[in-house]
Order: sequence, then structure tokens, then C-alpha cells
Amino acid sequence: MRSISSASLLLALVGGAALAVGCPTSQTTSGGDVTSAAATSADPLRLTYDPETFSAQPRLLERIRSSPFAYFRYLAGPFARTVCDAHGGSLERMPTVSLHGDAHVEQYAVADDGFGIVDFDDAIKGPPILDWLRFSTSLWLTAINDEASAEAAILRFVDGYRRGLRDADAVLSAPEPAVARRVRAGFDTTPREWLDHVSALIQPLDEAGQAQMKQARDRYITAILAQNPDLTPGFFELKKGGALTMGVGSAHQIKFLVRVEGPTTSPDDDVILEKKQMKHLLLGPCVRGDIADPQRVIAAQSKFSRSPQRLLGYVDVDGDTFYVHAWRVHYTELRIEYLKNPLELAEIAYDFGLQLGRGHPLLPATSAEGKREREIIGNSLDEIAPTLVAASRELAQRTTAGFEHFRTGAP
Repeated sequence: MRSISSASLLLALVGGAALAVGCPTSQTTSGGDVTSAAATSADPLRLTYDPETFSAQPRLLERIRSSPFAYFRYLAGPFARTVCDAHGGSLERMPTVSLHGDAHVEQYAVADDGFGIVDFDDAIKGPPILDWLRFSTSLWLTAINDEASAEAAILRFVDGYRRGLRDADAVLSAPEPAVARRVRAGFDTTPREWLDHVSALIQPLDEAGQAQMKQARDRYITAILAQNPDLTPGFFELKKGGALTMGVGSAHQIKFLVRVEGPTTSPDDDVILEKKQMKHLLLGPCVRGDIADPQRVIAAQSKFSRSPQRLLGYVDVDGDTFYVHAWRVHYTELRIEYLKNPLELAEIAYDFGLQLGRGHPLLPATSAEGKREREIIGNSLDEIAPTLVAASRELAQRTTAGFEHFRTGAP
């Protein structure tokens, strides 16, 4: 990975970033880290509704109240702290890996040219149990009231993880899950129609927001052109830009969305770029990375990827860091209601496990140190696997109870 820097800019470009990108307020919080909500509850997974927090975001409140899974998505920070607290003794023996940080069933997307794990806002180094339990809990909340399906999916997740850990190339040759194929087959718009639809998500900015977006855009373009001499300033000619207000776990982050000219003057190959404020709060006390390091998101997208993303980078504006990525054509995030049966859930669980198993290790698989690292990670999973089903079930039950508490208190 190369990077360049100046007094006001850092940018890194990677040849192997994830399928991903993802979908304002001035508040900088991680999902579920609303202090007034979390501090009123003895259980970190039992948030108490706070009117001030959601007064400006009624749509977010509506989404969180819609289901236990949506509520779970908002709890990345409290969830991680819960796991750290519950497994304090065993965490010391666990290796350090490259975490996704917010692994769950809906962190999976399909586009015209790929499929796989997305959304690396919470990526950081830490013990692998954070990803193992986060994803396994999401399987319980997906297969709600279907214990057999949840257990089967967790076992497939572990199978996939072990396979990805042993054989990094298995991720690249893995078959596309049935639900991903069906989503892709359902794409019924042209690239230009899709671009127009995405452009409609762009919201107007006030004067201060416009200035911040322009500053981020100018610095990003300057750096990326320096590293890619085959691109021209015309590629980044602004056609539309503004705020983006979407997401659950990332709802409190500032996000900008812009449409630029792309490789030709045809509107059919315009490019959508998102500039997304990086989170500043730690997932939990047991993470081992630097949350302030802007390369943590860039590196994670590279490690977990199936395909390259050339325009990936980050910029520093007025003391705030934004990472930049391009939305792939027909980018569609998986929703749990898209899953038709337990087999489809198990397929997603297996593929998610493959990608985590491949991406978690810090060292190359071909080196002696890398092989030993994978053995240590595997041994750690051997210790945790017998209790993974029960532990994630208990976390899902607590999350559901927290959801009912929150929903009862919210209007």
C-alpha cells in the first residue's frame, strides 16, 4: 500500500478493496453509543429511549423500532463492550486479528460485478471472538423462532471460517450464494437509471456543509491524480453533490455523496463517490488497534476483498477524517427478508465465514509465520466453537429484550 501526505491530507489507494461501500449531523458517535441512552441501563444491550438523540432523526428511530435485528444493528459499540466484559479472561489468550468490527448478515452486498462483505467503518485489530459472536448473534436474530436453522447456519459459518483460514484462494473460487444470484437477476434498470436513482438520495447542504464537502473533494482529487497519472481532472468533474442521510449503525456519521463525470462524458458511466466520516469511538475495551488510524478502514477493505476498488482513499479536513469509496453499479445490500429459506441463510453464513477466515490473519499465508498464525487462530476457534451457539443465543435473547424495552419507551 502506498500513501502520500501533507499538512492537511492523507490518502491511500489499494489494489484489492472490498465490493463495498455503503449506502448529517455534527454528532460523532458509533451506533448505539448514545451516552444518555446507554448510561441509564444496567445491561449495555438495553438502551433507554432518549428523545433528544432522535429528535432530528425520526426515520432512524422508526428503523430501530422496526425489529430486533434493526435494533441490533444500532448496538455495535455496546455489543462489543458486552463481549469484552463477558470474555475478559479468555481474551488474553486470543490472537490479534484484523476485525471487520460489525459482522452481521446485512453486511453483505451484491453489485453488477461482485458480491461479498461490506461496510468496514468499525474495522480495527482485536480478538476474533468479537466478529465470531457478532455474526453468530445476527444469525439467531435472522432465523428468529427457528432454532434449528440458526444452529445450522452457525455451524456453516464456522465451516466457512475454517476453510478460509486454511485456503485463502477458496474465497475467490466460492460459488455465489443463491440469494445473491437472485438479487442480481432482479436488477431491472440500466446503469444510467441506477445512477439517476442514487443521485436522488443526495440532499442539499448548508453553506458550511458545502465548504466542508468541497475541501474534502479538492484534497482527494489532488492526491488521487498524483498517484494515477492516467486519470484526468475531468474524471472528477462534479455533476451533483450533497449530504447522504442513511444507515443504522452509521446514522450519526457525516456523509457526503457526489456524482462525477467518470471516464467519458456519457452519463452512462458516471461514478458515485461517498465521503464518510470515520468513527472515533472504540468498539470495546478489548480492541487492540488505533481507532484514530485512518488506514484501518482502507486496510480492512483490502484484506477482505474479492475485487479491487481503485478509488479508495481518505482525506483529513479540519481535523475530521473522511474515507472515500466508489459505489459499484447496482450496489444492493442484503436484507434479511430477501432470504427465502434456511438453506439460503446457511449459504450466506458459509460465505461470510470464508471471507472472515481469509481476512482475519495479519500475516501472509505463504510465510512460516503466517501459517503458524493461522494455526493459533484455529486453535482459538476450537476453544470457543463448543460454546458459540449457546453464547450467541444468550446475546440474541438479551438483544431482543433490550429491543422490547426500547420500543416500549419510544413514541
